[in-house]
Amino acid sequence: MSKVVLITGGSSGIGKAVGEFLQSKGCIVYGTSRNPQRIKDSKFPLIALDVTKIETIAACINEVVSKEGRLDVLIN
Repeated sequence: MSKVVLITGGSSGIGKAVGEFLQSKGCIVYGTSRNPQRIKDSKFPLIALDVTKIETIAACINEVVSKEGRLDVLIN
């Protein structure tokens, strides 16, 4: 069974590289981004998220769990 991973800041830099690596190893990867434009340019699904707003954090986690049934790993 593949691990379901959520990476905050997954649209660029280290977060993006880690997401692409984990995806290449068979993980189901979701990332987050504050920038909606970057959501279109990703190799794995990105969810809009502002970590300063608690309601967007809960919505993000709920979105992953509703699609995959679980969340195994959170990388912040």
